[in-house]
Amino acid sequence: MDGIINVNKPKDYTSHDVVNIVRKVLETKRVGHIGTLDPNATGVLVLCVNKATKLVKYFETHNKTYLAKIRLGVKTDTDDTTGKIISVGNAGNITEEDIKKELDNFLGKQLQTPPKYSAIKINGKKLYELARRDIEIPNIEPRNIEIFSISDFKLLEKTDQILFEVKFEVSKGTYIRAIARDLGEKLGVYGTLEDLHRTNIDNFCIKDSYSIEDIKNNNFKIEDPFKYLNLQSMEISPAYEGYIDNGRLLDPKIFPSKTDTIIYSKKGNVLAIYYYDEQKDSMRMSVKWC
Repeated sequence: MDGIINVNKPKDYTSHDVVNIVRKVLETKRVGHIGTLDPNATGVLVLCVNKATKLVKYFETHNKTYLAKIRLGVKTDTDDTTGKIISVGNAGNITEEDIKKELDNFLGKQLQTPPKYSAIKINGKKLYELARRDIEIPNIEPRNIEIFSISDFKLLEKTDQILFEVKFEVSKGTYIRAIARDLGEKLGVYGTLEDLHRTNIDNFCIKDSYSIEDIKNNNFKIEDPFKYLNLQSMEISPAYEGYIDNGRLLDPKIFPSKTDTIIYSKKGNVLAIYYYDEQKDSMRMSVKWC
């Protein structure tokens, strides 16, 4: 009951809706999700159950892969087709080569301004809460993101508007809606996200995910979260197990390097995760597991 579940979130479910279904099936309140998906989006939603909720912060840094459908020639207030259309343009003169060339300019590290309809907080309030109440939103601070790859371009429709599909591999905090918006601006027309499907969160793949029906029918397995964590690991001698049980600081010299480390017992059980405390020049417990 302490582990992770890879769920294929369907359209029109919020991420919290999926969490509530799993809570009811497993009869536990300790369920959290990694990487929120908008209700209109589908795909991989990883849930952490019971003690595994302590590990959410480690999974949140994982890269994500999305298959997106983007429409050029339309601008909405949410940067996707769930919002209100506020402008319409003519994208008929834009070629497939124009789009691919401009998409290539999005590769790499950059600053991205999140959509105003997002869960980012300003003064304790989520942006979408302010936007829905027509409260003027101050300038939204851009955030550092990285787009690692853009591939599998496919033109789906071309009239005075253009609809195409493309795959993005991106870092934490990247909004595909914002890419659609910014791409439209750079091409001199409007852009909005029409459909979004998350295929991967690092090593969590859509082909290994469970449907909502699987969850409701108890046809799923809770997996070991540690096999998915990209962290240094080490085995520790029994002499140190008492120190770990008491949350003691440990000497960095017994670690392979001064980085987040999963500590195993000689019997192969996970004991804890430790991180380097620079001020103390010691390894300090981040998560106690056993």
